[in-house]
Amino acid sequence: MNRTARPAKSPPEAEKRPLEAPAAAVGNGPAPLVLTGERRELFAQIQARWSLQPASESLLLNACQSLERAAELSAVVSREGATFKTDAGAIKPHPACQLERDFRGLASRTLTQLAARLEG
Repeated sequence: MNRTARPAKSPPEAEKRPLEAPAAAVGNGPAPLVLTGERRELFAQIQARWSLQPASESLLLNACQSLERAAELSAVVSREGATFKTDAGAIKPHPACQLERDFRGLASRTLTQLAARLEG
């Protein structure tokens, strides 16, 4: 049985992240604490420009959280490299690369759904 080498585990991201805001904190208030940096600014800017219904605000939050996860995974890939070498010497992509792509795609689809709601 051929085992592949796995990238070194990074410290738990939860220790570095702020606590998530309770669901009641979302609703035309400040951006939830789970968002940081650019994602927090994006949430605040869209919320300030549009009067969002709860369902639309939920889509916005989901999109921003997906972008947040993608940014975290991007940092892991930057720190650990985009590839790793197996015990057999084969070069494999870092698992975080695919996850980052998936979260960015989810954010894009969610923002598209939000835009359709706002325009319709």
